[in-house]
Amino acid sequence: MFARIEGMPDGAIGFAAKGRVTGADRKRFLEPVIEGVVEAGGKVRLLYIAGPEFTGYAEGTMFDDAVFGTRHFTDFAKIAFVADDGPYERAAHALDGLMPTALRVFATRDLEAAKEWLAE
Repeated sequence: MFARIEGMPDGAIGFAAKGRVTGADRKRFLEPVIEGVVEAGGKVRLLYIAGPEFTGYAEGTMFDDAVFGTRHFTDFAKIAFVADDGPYERAAHALDGLMPTALRVFATRDLEAAKEWLAE
């Protein structure tokens, strides 16, 4: 599931992945907010936390996420991905340079720095 992060900089949205994330979670929590920003004419500035409470993605979810991402490939201004060393942190680093947006990876201890970067 996803939990909405409060106290975000103006114009930025934030979600923390918790437990095992499913495609239904993305459709229920992420998609409406992201599409709302896009429909309002803005570019998405997203904080995504894959912290210690996140246990992974359900089968098939990452493919569905990729399909959703391709539909919104140019709709992101910045993505701050927060995770400690592990497979999701490494995957985010691998995507850097492949997406037409600014993507930066932060350690969980640097959450406030991630928010500040989104505010710039």
